Parts: sequence; structure tokens; C-alpha cells
Amino acid sequence: MKISMKNRKIGYTYGSVSGHFSFRKQKSIAFESTLERDLLTLLEFNDSVEDVVEQPLTIEYENHNGRTVTYTPDFLVYFKEPDAALLRLQRKPLLIEVKPTDKLQKYFQELRPRFKVATQYAHANDMIFKIYDERRIRTQYLKNIMFLKRYTRHEFQKEDENLILTYVNSIGNISIEYVLEALSATREQRTLILNNIWHMLLHKKLLCHFDKKLNLQTEIWINEAIEIGALQ
Repeated sequence: MKISMKNRKIGYTYGSVSGHFSFRKQKSIAFESTLERDLLTLLEFNDSVEDVVEQPLTIEYENHNGRTVTYTPDFLVYFKEPDAALLRLQRKPLLIEVKPTDKLQKYFQELRPRFKVATQYAHANDMIFKIYDERRIRTQYLKNIMFLKRYTRHEFQKEDENLILTYVNSIGNISIEYVLEALSATREQRTLILNNIWHMLLHKKLLCHFDKKLNLQTEIWINEAIEIGALQ
């Protein structure tokens, strides 16, 4: 097995959608399909993710016919160092192959040798190799992120934001509906506060169980990373 760190160039593939994903406005990451793009959306929203590298390396190996062939995984994901005070184990880098379920099922026997050498390489280099299909990517979590991203460019008054944050901080876990009933007197105020809550969930000033469907019964709470003094 030989390894090349020169990744292959991403170009147009018939029947797919390719492009570049602006990752946290810090770098541009190339993708070759909407499924890869959706995975990048998940990774960007995940605060434990430090960096993502597209097609980071190429593995050269011999197939069952003795021919030299190559395999290039789609992404390599690095995670942030854990807080030592929490005594949590450091997460290993994640080597990822993105493949639609139908192709996995149809071509699995052909793909299996590639996945085997990728697993061996990952194990030898203190990584983890995983295959991601629609079942792992196109989840309720992704639907929630895409919904919240509608509020990316919304702007709100700082005092209105602090009003909501201070109230939620004083109560603890509370449903969005309860916040709306407590802080709004008119339909216009209710809409403004609701949009503000979605915006703060997107930017994680407020938190919730992002893997569950978002609605007015969703319980929200303050992000403990926000200093109380900042809410005054």
C-alpha cells in the first residue's frame, strides 16, 4: 500500500452537482455531489469539528487481479482538542467516504476492497474510516440546520436579543411557545421574537436538541458559554 498526499482534482461529473462550500467563511471546500454538500453543512454546524480537508490523500494498492489501483476518500475531518477539565477522550480524525445508498448496494462488492484498504490505513494512522450515505446525512438534524439558515442574514436589535436571553437564562429550559407568551403582546411582536429565537439558535446563543424537529414546543436554554454580564 502506498500513500500520496496529492489529492485528485475535483471536476465536473456527469449527473452530479459540484461546487465549492464556504466553510465558516474561513476556507472553500470542493464537493462533487449534493450529498457531499449536505455533509459539509452538518460538519460546519458541529462545534467539535476543527477542520475539513477534501480528498486529502490517495491510497495505492493491488486489486484481486494484481493490478495497481488507487482510492481517494472524500474528506478528512479533524476535531478540536477536548477540554482537559472535562476529562474526555480526544476524538480521532475521521476519514470519510460519501456514497449514495443505491450505489453502495449496487456496487458494494466492487467497492469493498477500497473500503478495506481505507480502514487499514485509518487504523494504522490513528484515524477512523466511515461511510456516509443518505441515512447518516439527510437527517432531522440537517433539516433543522437548513431551516435555521434561512435566518442567517436577519438582523435584530441588541436589546431585543438580550431581553430574550435574559428571560430564558432566568427560567432555564423553556418551550419557545412559553417565551412567546411571556414576552409578546401583539402578533408583530410574536413574529419578531420567534424570528429572533431562530436566529439565536442558528448562532447557538440559545441551544436545543437539534436532532429533534423544531417547533413551538421545542425546549430551549441558554448557551453556558455566554457570559451573564453580556446579557445585561
